[in-house]
Amino acid sequence: MIKLREIIQKFKESATLHPNINYFGVGPLMEITDNIQSYPYLWVVPTYSHVINFTDENRYRGIELQFALRVGDKVNDGEGYDDIRGLGTNNSLDIMSDTFNTLMDILNSIAENSFVLFDEVRMVDDISIEPFFNEDTGDVTGNMAVITLRIKNYKVCTTPMT
Repeated sequence: MIKLREIIQKFKESATLHPNINYFGVGPLMEITDNIQSYPYLWVVPTYSHVINFTDENRYRGIELQFALRVGDKVNDGEGYDDIRGLGTNNSLDIMSDTFNTLMDILNSIAENSFVLFDEVRMVDDISIEPFFNEDTGDVTGNMAVITLRIKNYKVCTTPMT
């Protein structure tokens, strides 16, 4: 059975292979502010939610793990953003589009196993991608998706019960 550390390493390799991701991190959201060193970033939050699936055929063989994937980038005020109010006063609209596309690339690479990294897991359930605004230190915007990965549990109990 694949371990959590191995799955996180696969997320890191995906981030390294993507040309638009300059930093990777993992942990609770409260740790983002202290750890991000460059932008845009992929931050993975393991939700520690484990579902163990039961079927009559193979008993408890499927384990589901949830992860929140966040792709964020730094908001910059600049020229050319003066004629739209709200998010249009800086590069937030560009960031929303770019981080959405980057997140879709990561999700597709997992679903299609295009980097041959996720051959031991399968993405299950529908995924919604939601934007976040002015987070971290107030100048980061991006998109987040919560995904569920199903892994096979090949480990059978070999300890006799008495």
